Amino acid sequence: MIEEINQVELPKKEILVIDGCSTDATINIAKKLGSKIIIEPKRGYGIAILKGIDIAKGQIIVIMDSDYTYPGYFIPQLISPIIKNKADLVLGNRLKNIKLESMKISHIFGNIFLTLIFNFLFHNKIRDTQTGFRAFRKKIFDKMKVKSKGIFLPTEILIKALKLRLRIKEQYIIYRPRLGRSKLSPIRDGLVIFLKMLINRIS
Repeated sequence: MIEEINQVELPKKEILVIDGCSTDATINIAKKLGSKIIIEPKRGYGIAILKGIDIAKGQIIVIMDSDYTYPGYFIPQLISPIIKNKADLVLGNRLKNIKLESMKISHIFGNIFLTLIFNFLFHNKIRDTQTGFRAFRKKIFDKMKVKSKGIFLPTEILIKALKLRLRIKEQYIIYRPRLGRSKLSPIRDGLVIFLKMLINRIS
C-alpha cells in the first residue's frame, strides 16, 4: 500500500502508519519505504485515527485502512473536490460495484443496513456510511469535536458533518479483497454502531 501511495503524484505528502504494537515486520517495512511510524499502545480503531490526525502536518487528511482493500491511486479523486472547494468531506463509496470476492456477504448486508438506518435517522442519501477511505481538511475535522475511540468513529464524523452543514461528496472507488485476517465482528460492531446512531439521534 505504501508503494502504491508513493506512486501517486501530489505536491506534498506525508504517510503516517499508526501501529498498534504489531509483532510482525510492519514497522521495519514502513520505515524502509519512507513512512513515519507512530506507535499507539492503546487499542481501538478510533484511537489510531485520532492519533494520526492529531500528528499529521498536512492541511488535507486522507484516512484509509491498511489491509490493501482501498487503492491508493484513488487519493487524487478523493482530494480533488476539496482542493477545488466543492466539498468539505469526501467518502470513497465501495458499494456501487462491490464483488463477493472482495467482501463477505454478511459484511455487505451489514454495511447496507447501517447505511439505510443512518439515512433514515439523519434524513440523508449517503450511499456508503461505513467506508474507511475518506478525505477532509484538518481544520474542518477540528471543528467536529469527534470523540469516539472505537468503530463508531466513521459514523460520528458523518453525524458531526451533517450538524455543521458540511458539504459531503462521494467518489466511487474499487474495493479489493483484504490481505490478512479481519478483526471486525459484524454482529457486535454493527450493534454498537446502530445503538450509538440512535443515541446521537435523540440526544
